Amino acid sequence: MDENTRNAEAILETILKAGKGRLKIYLGWAPGVGKTHRALLDLRAIKERGVDAVLGWIENKSRPGISGLIRDLERIPALRIDRNGLIVEEMDTDAILSRKPATVFVDELAHSNAPGLRHARRIQDVCEILDAGISVIATLNSLHIAELSPVISGILGVPVSETVPADVLRESDEVVLVDISPSALQNRIREGSVLPPSQARHALKTTYREANLIKLREITLNFMARLLDRVLIEQGEGHGVGERILVVTSDRTESIRQLIGYGGQLARRLGGELFVVHLRKIPFFGRPHPMEHAAKTLMARLSEDEGGTLTILYSRRIGFALWRHIQKIKATQVILGHFNPEYPWRRSLVRSLLRHFSIIDVEIRLLATGEKIHGPALPHPSLPFESPRTKAHFKIFLGASAGIGKTYAMLKEAQELKAAGRRDVVIGYLESHRRPETIALSEGLESVPRKRIRHKGFFLEELDVDAVIRRKPGLALVDELAHTNPPGSTHEKRYEDILDLLEAGIDVTSTLNVQHLESLNDLISFKTGIRVQETVPDSVVLGANEIVLVDLTPEALRERLREGKIYPQDTVPRALENFFTTENLTALRELAMKRIAESTEGRFSRARRGGVVLVAVSDRPEDATLIRRGGRLSERLGMLLQVLTIRPRGKPGNTGNIAQHEKLACSLGGDFRIDEGADWVESLIRRALEIHPDQLILGQSAWKPGFESTAERIAKKLTGINILIVPLDIRRRGFVKQFLAERF
Repeated sequence: MDENTRNAEAILETILKAGKGRLKIYLGWAPGVGKTHRALLDLRAIKERGVDAVLGWIENKSRPGISGLIRDLERIPALRIDRNGLIVEEMDTDAILSRKPATVFVDELAHSNAPGLRHARRIQDVCEILDAGISVIATLNSLHIAELSPVISGILGVPVSETVPADVLRESDEVVLVDISPSALQNRIREGSVLPPSQARHALKTTYREANLIKLREITLNFMARLLDRVLIEQGEGHGVGERILVVTSDRTESIRQLIGYGGQLARRLGGELFVVHLRKIPFFGRPHPMEHAAKTLMARLSEDEGGTLTILYSRRIGFALWRHIQKIKATQVILGHFNPEYPWRRSLVRSLLRHFSIIDVEIRLLATGEKIHGPALPHPSLPFESPRTKAHFKIFLGASAGIGKTYAMLKEAQELKAAGRRDVVIGYLESHRRPETIALSEGLESVPRKRIRHKGFFLEELDVDAVIRRKPGLALVDELAHTNPPGSTHEKRYEDILDLLEAGIDVTSTLNVQHLESLNDLISFKTGIRVQETVPDSVVLGANEIVLVDLTPEALRERLREGKIYPQDTVPRALENFFTTENLTALRELAMKRIAESTEGRFSRARRGGVVLVAVSDRPEDATLIRRGGRLSERLGMLLQVLTIRPRGKPGNTGNIAQHEKLACSLGGDFRIDEGADWVESLIRRALEIHPDQLILGQSAWKPGFESTAERIAKKLTGINILIVPLDIRRRGFVKQFLAERF
């Protein structure tokens, strides 16, 4: 065991023992994103509520805004250490323990102390402070997380010696991710707010070049999303939000390589976890056939190389054993090979698993292992994709929920731009919800008068697009991107109004909650039990030049709700029990982080799309789920989306649902096609063989005894095409969870 491992284990053991004080960490994905600023704002806020809060340690920074935030805060004097004539300052832990405040601020959690102090690491000082009953607000960069530092230091070309275990964040009471866009961070560097001006130019060409910052941000967002996913699982929320991919392998060497390699690629591209299982049948008489040593060694090595874990299961009932394993690891996708000419379909594992859809809520991905598999990973171009749709700059503040601070962040940035004299800013539309902080922050900003529209005997005030265009400001603030305009408006949705402003050359900043994204509508409904009616096409959001996360922990958001800062007090109890549960807010927060990470990488893959995701739909309304799933997958894998429906000859079908499917497919950037045929299944098979997509998405309802499902009929005929089978009505059946709860 090396020294770093021993130190990490010692630190973790100390953290687990500490527990009287609360630890809140502000995590930044790079120096200069503003984590110290956010943490100090938090410290000041709790001090204003009467909490005894002090500064235990703050790095010497000459960044704008920091000196003003600490001016009237009590500061524990630093400990001065003489090291061969050089005076070094360190945090005085004993002085903090002696002062015993309620809360203390500690900057740079991963710092290594000077030799001679009681503890070698600052995190150990913090653990001692926590154990004394003192709460700590701390800061940390993702570069200094031991789990991430090797990858990040390799990207940046910067050696890292100071790290803390990732479990420090997992065991913390709250972790808040502080985010800005990579381009905004580069601007801060150019202005000298992060590095000395003499170093800024070189840093922007090397360590802090845009490609590095984009990757660093994506890694941090995905790490935080995985952390939240574990929280959801621990809270008993099934498999959380993140993808947990299970690869089922056979004895065939080539199949093993293809399946595990594909599963590893998919897990990386979707930011998920990889599991590998090999099933061995136990005969009713005698022992199971011994597994070849070479195959077992290959599975273990490939699983380890792809970052997965290997499990070998022995059972007389292979299908049942696999089903139990799926439930145990909470898999979201199961990958199997479905090309084996030597094994009859009626005895295949694929058929057995498809018939368990009545009790399995999991997607099944069938790979054509009889021929070369086209992996989901695509080469990234050297430059990020820029949307050609608009002439101006479009920025979105994205949050997990109402009340999280998106509008406040938008107004705060606008006030800073105005104060610096850099922008001509106006408010096009502001939804203050009568919140005093929001109203106060809007003061001093010019507002363009709203347009009054009569609707059902009332006058509604809406964004006046023409008036904003006539005023022609440099930047217009337009709140609530997903808002639906009343009848009589020029456009049905506010995002269409914003596109008009952008086309007129006016920069726009707006706000959006993650639940309003069209492609996530089904997933959020499934997770929260609430179907969001106002949605925004993903193409609009993906066309934004900047998407910035506004993060807040569920605990803090629920406290804001209790204080009446989000909704009127008479609606608070119901909101806390329904939408604003800790589980719902955690899931939405994870989705917001994953969406920004995906949109960041999506800028690369969309610039060079290759391959096709083909979604087969009927005229059922629930097939919209398949289109949304196809939209998310095509964007994440950098492929083109095509939606196909077969209309039986002489039967018009439900034209209303078909029209809605076409509208949805187009809003997700896909193509929609209607073919005619006497038999839906045979026509789809013929068309799929002509297109030969990289992914075919089908829907699967609960299996009925004695009948082949549509997905089963198609799968056994298209063994040369990769197929993703998505459960549909099973997700609405309450007996599934009850069945599993009673038996497991």
